[in-house]
Amino acid sequence: MVKRTFAALLGFIISFSIYAQELTPQEIQLDKKLSTLKNELLVKASQNKLAIYSSSFTQLRPFIESSALYKLFQSMPKGGLLHCHNGAIVNPNWLIGTAAKYNNCYVYTGKGDNKFIYGQLAVFTKGRAPKDFLPLQQYLKRDKNAAGSIFKLLTLNRSELSDYIDTWVEFEKRFKRIGMLVAYRPFFKEYFQEAFYELVRDNIQHVEIRYGFGKLFDEKDDNYPADTAISDLKMIVAEIQKTYPAFTLKLIYSSFKFLDTTAVSQDLTAAFLLKQKYPELISGFDLVADEATNHTVGYYAPVWNSLPALEKQYGITMPLYLHAGESSTTANTNLVDVPFQFNRRIGHGLNLVYFPDIMQRVKAADNLVEVSPISNQELNYVSDLRNHPARVLIANGVPCSINSDDPGVYGYDGLSYDFWVAFMAWDLDVAKLKKLITNSIIYSSLSEEEKKTALTHLSKEWNNFVVAAYRL
Repeated sequence: MVKRTFAALLGFIISFSIYAQELTPQEIQLDKKLSTLKNELLVKASQNKLAIYSSSFTQLRPFIESSALYKLFQSMPKGGLLHCHNGAIVNPNWLIGTAAKYNNCYVYTGKGDNKFIYGQLAVFTKGRAPKDFLPLQQYLKRDKNAAGSIFKLLTLNRSELSDYIDTWVEFEKRFKRIGMLVAYRPFFKEYFQEAFYELVRDNIQHVEIRYGFGKLFDEKDDNYPADTAISDLKMIVAEIQKTYPAFTLKLIYSSFKFLDTTAVSQDLTAAFLLKQKYPELISGFDLVADEATNHTVGYYAPVWNSLPALEKQYGITMPLYLHAGESSTTANTNLVDVPFQFNRRIGHGLNLVYFPDIMQRVKAADNLVEVSPISNQELNYVSDLRNHPARVLIANGVPCSINSDDPGVYGYDGLSYDFWVAFMAWDLDVAKLKKLITNSIIYSSLSEEEKKTALTHLSKEWNNFVVAAYRL
């Protein structure tokens, strides 16, 4: 359990200034600096008549990027990114530019049907591409706005969605549009190398990906096993560690809430087999998909009840990191059904504030809530970030961390934007920032020894950041 791990680590981490809630003199100066920058931004936003708490990310982004606060957060060590998905972690501008380098990459220009949708990118290795697929290179040469058109199809802009449009339907189209491209093994390797470099450039040292194991292919093989993806990812991480030795990766095997218990049980068994082979990389299990239209966490109770027998059979544990409470209504009771005896973290937990007794269970089980402010707002769960449930959770001592969820879908990368909006809206200060950042390592799925190494690095980087910020 995390509590036992935390207790074992407590003596080790308590000496780190990033963990201590009593601020150093330099951190006090940093706190004052952050407060000043925030107040200046509030005045500027008022002058520009910009609603910074309720504007869409697309509208707010230029204002964020022009601010000294954003540049400061870019340089801030952020620890770990604990909640993101493998289909949406790179900057879409990079994705379009890189896809255009492949002669065998196509874009679908037809009206769309059950198989393909307009703007879908795909690589075809054998024979001619299906009808209505145009070579991407040719498509981009048609007019100067072609790349921008693709960008809009790959991203979700809340300000352009009508009230009658199903946000989740539009959201999931973004994943479909790149799925067949990312499954092409040469692009897959470039994709994750770029994703990890984007993270380290934003001072993120650890990442845990909700990973759906699809089928990789290339000219040599139409269906590589999951071992190939793992081997490729390990090689990419090893290459990055030559330059950034502190960088680490874990994968949380992800199945889907639209599957029945039989299919999810099969995926859980597959997760056990992979973790048995790759215990250093596979760390747990989750279910993803829209909570409003798919099966509940409670529906899968027979699957969760099978965990003790499976753990005994395979000789390993399989912690759960369940998405639950990604909703703004009390009708969603997924949090009530979370099997806390197996669960370690909660993805989103937005409606946790409506269930005070469950909030106490979350605290008692020492589960961390993975908060993704921009994603939560862009998917219309929160209209005004000042009303984000995370403010209540943090105030009530529920462990939280800051995450990006699907930044590629919203047109960005890294975590600096999420820290910016959270800081501006949630009355955060340096002490709370330190807690959020430290939580991302303490509640990660790293082993105890890996956490010690990660915390040592984080503390050093934090101290360097504070000194540098103090001198500005």
